[in-house]
Amino acid sequence: MKTKYILVVFIMTIFWGCDSLDTPLVDKESDLSFWDKPEDALHALNSCYPDLYGAEQFIFTESLSDNSYTKSNNGSLVRDVANGSYTISASLMSDVWNARYAGIKRCNILLDNIGKVPDINADLKNRYIAEAKAIRAFHYFILMNNFGDVPLVTREISIEEARTIPRTPKAQVLQFILDELDFAKILPNSYQDTDKGRFTKGAAMALKARVLLCENRWQEVADICDAIINKKEAGNLDLFGGTYADLFKPENKDNIEVLLNVEFMAVNREQGNQYFLIPPSLGGYAAISPSQELVDSYLLLNGNTIADPSYNELAPYANRDPRLDATIIRHGSKLENPNGSFTTINTNLGTGDDAINASSNCTPTGYYVSKFYDKTARNMTNSGSNLILIRYADVLLMYAEAKSKLNAFGQNEWDQTIKKLRLRAGFTNVNALNYPGVSGTEMDEIIRRERRSELAMEGLRLMDLRRWKTAEDVLNGWLHGIKTNEAPSVDNGYIRVDKRVFDKSKHYLWPVPQSERDLNSSLTQNPNW
Repeated sequence: MKTKYILVVFIMTIFWGCDSLDTPLVDKESDLSFWDKPEDALHALNSCYPDLYGAEQFIFTESLSDNSYTKSNNGSLVRDVANGSYTISASLMSDVWNARYAGIKRCNILLDNIGKVPDINADLKNRYIAEAKAIRAFHYFILMNNFGDVPLVTREISIEEARTIPRTPKAQVLQFILDELDFAKILPNSYQDTDKGRFTKGAAMALKARVLLCENRWQEVADICDAIINKKEAGNLDLFGGTYADLFKPENKDNIEVLLNVEFMAVNREQGNQYFLIPPSLGGYAAISPSQELVDSYLLLNGNTIADPSYNELAPYANRDPRLDATIIRHGSKLENPNGSFTTINTNLGTGDDAINASSNCTPTGYYVSKFYDKTARNMTNSGSNLILIRYADVLLMYAEAKSKLNAFGQNEWDQTIKKLRLRAGFTNVNALNYPGVSGTEMDEIIRRERRSELAMEGLRLMDLRRWKTAEDVLNGWLHGIKTNEAPSVDNGYIRVDKRVFDKSKHYLWPVPQSERDLNSSLTQNPNW
């Protein structure tokens, strides 16, 4: 039975196991014997990390945006939320609310009880506290970003309290998050391999920048990112030195670019996202399919958009940003098999088992996802690849956006951010690499497009559309797949996949789950729900 943080008394059973973050923890001791040795604090802290982000929520979140479509209702009825046909009883809202408060509960348990632990090293104790505060801040940011005002619970509470606790104003929750992340700056810049995946100083700083980005507090965002990029306050962070595609391969996880991720390990703790992403010929189901709108957003190699006269609609993938093929499986893509051979994927209408709408397992858009493809995945579906939550590329893009908004984005900032990302992506044309010398809305648009291409399918697109207040434009109307010419007079032959509806009067915030309001009459509802 699923338990809810705010409404269930915690019967003190702490999960414990090995010190690694890779494996789930299992019951061991009761409250009577727990908290009596330093290892207990570590085991309690370790139990906070698996809640950081659920694998399915991470990958299905992208289908709430214009980047992809989910044909199934896996992922808590994401499809219904994406097309606007959801209500206050939608399971996605309840699942996100419950998951985040379950994570907050674990953090509060540690923070409430760590003072009981005898003989724990003072520095280690402070580090554990900082980690728990950073994790708790992460959960509250997700809640605040989706629901606005939310109950701010910073300790274990009784059932009676839970039934009356009101929503805390967003401004107060925001300040709490910022204060937690400021405290977390005492964390180390890095850890030994056995502690990979823990919150670092850099992760706390970058998360704070992301929180402030959503509040349009540009100077503070710029200052934090400058401290990371130029002042090296979080250590020697940089872009991964290999190709963009290699960045996401399991053999390169925990690389220099990763600031925060959810750790997985082959066999011991795997995630099954690959099943939802790859073609049926490779064992996938294609529950999540990139959109034509995402494909169209990628630049040509000359740095221009597809509005450029050189773009050929009959050869749409030629001379495009290399990140397109690193992110999206399209007609003609070649995927490496475990034995080193390659399979050519055909997605055009009538071209084979992976073709658009050829079966219920196939893509409805004509595209699959290559970004997280793991040829070593067990049964081609169960992978030990990590889920990257924050990476250095995002810090560069936040810095670029903030400096542009401050009218302080010039040649130097371009070279540090957009040019650096494009060089890593594989651009060589000077028109794509040289500083364009524009400012204001023109530069904003360049940075926004770059952000979409660099971070596609990483769960950040909806957050961006909300904070830019463009969701009401791009999430209204048809989402499309490839051009089939089955109906050439409709949308120029591009197949209509899903009719999206975004009501700006209410959809910028999700409704507070009705199931929570049934249990707690003090919870108010968001406007127009």
